[in-house]
Amino acid sequence: MNHFVKSIGLSLVLSASAFAAGKKEDYKNYYVPSLKEASFDDAEFIKEKKEWTKANRKIASQSSFSNSDMSEDLQKLREEWLQVKTGDQMEALLKASQTKYDTYSEDTRYFLAQMQLALPLRGIVWRLRPLFEEGKGFFGNKSTHVTAVQAVRTVISGLKTFLPTKQTDASIQFFTEPSVEMTKSQQFHSIAQVQNFLMTTVIPAITEASNRITALSKDGNHKAFIWDNKMAFGTGTFDDEIHRFVGHGPAEINFTIASLARAQHNILVYCAYNQDQAITLAGQMGSHFGIDSSIFASKKEDLGMTDQERNALVRRATAKKFLELRNYDGSQYGSKLMKQAYIALKNSVVYFERSHSYLQGREAAPSMSLNPILFQEDGPMNLDKGIKNMRAVVSGIAEVRDPVSGETVTINVPAFYNNPPASLAVLMPTDFEGGDVQKTIKNKKGENLIVRNYTRGRSIAWDNNTWKQYVPSAEGQKPGYMADARRIIQYSPGTSAVFGLPDMFVH
Repeated sequence: MNHFVKSIGLSLVLSASAFAAGKKEDYKNYYVPSLKEASFDDAEFIKEKKEWTKANRKIASQSSFSNSDMSEDLQKLREEWLQVKTGDQMEALLKASQTKYDTYSEDTRYFLAQMQLALPLRGIVWRLRPLFEEGKGFFGNKSTHVTAVQAVRTVISGLKTFLPTKQTDASIQFFTEPSVEMTKSQQFHSIAQVQNFLMTTVIPAITEASNRITALSKDGNHKAFIWDNKMAFGTGTFDDEIHRFVGHGPAEINFTIASLARAQHNILVYCAYNQDQAITLAGQMGSHFGIDSSIFASKKEDLGMTDQERNALVRRATAKKFLELRNYDGSQYGSKLMKQAYIALKNSVVYFERSHSYLQGREAAPSMSLNPILFQEDGPMNLDKGIKNMRAVVSGIAEVRDPVSGETVTINVPAFYNNPPASLAVLMPTDFEGGDVQKTIKNKKGENLIVRNYTRGRSIAWDNNTWKQYVPSAEGQKPGYMADARRIIQYSPGTSAVFGLPDMFVH
């Protein structure tokens, strides 16, 4: 069930950027969370880590787990889950376990804190439908609607193929269909409603889950919470019990907290900016591809869409406040969300570093969710360097290096959150490569060979005066510097994971 929540529930909500225009809202009274900032040098964690390093804990080298490693109430919860066959039964089980949360043992609370994140997403696909179906004009939101339906079908088809159980059917029903208690008034008709739902319902749920798991992480050296994969694969599976039980120790617990913090960050940034024109924009772009493209062929000489054409459509949407910081009515609402987003981003790195730290020097443990042998400092993933870069760039101005070319770039991640641009449009390209749609090459026989000019319309320049606030090394550079900066950031281990702006605006 955890896997299903992550693969369809939260991801569907976060992909809600293709939505219809929202009406003006009262931003002054909108909810802004107050997140607690974690520290890289937390004294309590350092103390626990020292004890962990000295100890030769069972969970570090355990080769396998069994049913007896689970608490009695987690075993009972497993049996109750394996009886679930409908979305309503799944909802009832989660709600009942939520009311009794404090009475459960630690391992049950650890997994329930994650499983209960599904509750706000009951019927989420049904709730989102009007946003894709109520498009204006002759074509409406046909392209985005078709894409959304296909995405849901793809996820469901995969789940039905690899997890063919009654519990999977119940989960699909839970996320795609409303309960009998729900009404049409709970469907979304504007992006503002979706953003308000994310802020007032989803963010508090994630924060509660994070706080609960953080509390369970205290004195984590002595803990190994065991998950039974039968809960995912259903009854009649794992008769030989190979790969059935999976351990979650200190590394896994801290990784879970890091993942929740990153989800908080993504939602906060998404809600800080106006997304009203996104579904209209997606439809306009979609008209240049697939079946609809033939209808618009007479409007352009080339097929598909160049960076320049995409840029023009986005800029047209910004005239209607698309990508504008939601500091409306003097509320500073968008800026407040961005400041909280920075705390969430930093927290994600803090707990990811802690997770990695707990894995160092440990023996292979294939039954742990994170096998320590795969995450050592000298491993192929180069995680140690990546984590050092992540820590540096979320802490302040930092210089990162491309290990391939040796080039460096200086970035200032906190500045983007503490002084966010009033409109993200200022980060977009400012110039594009010219040239004809096609060019002619004459071969030895005198034949004219027609080829397409694939570089026409690509982005070649950005406003360094704007970018230098977040990439200080851009100051005084050539107009195309940000393309070089993006390449360096991409190749620098870990850096792009916490500084995704170039990926979004530099193509």
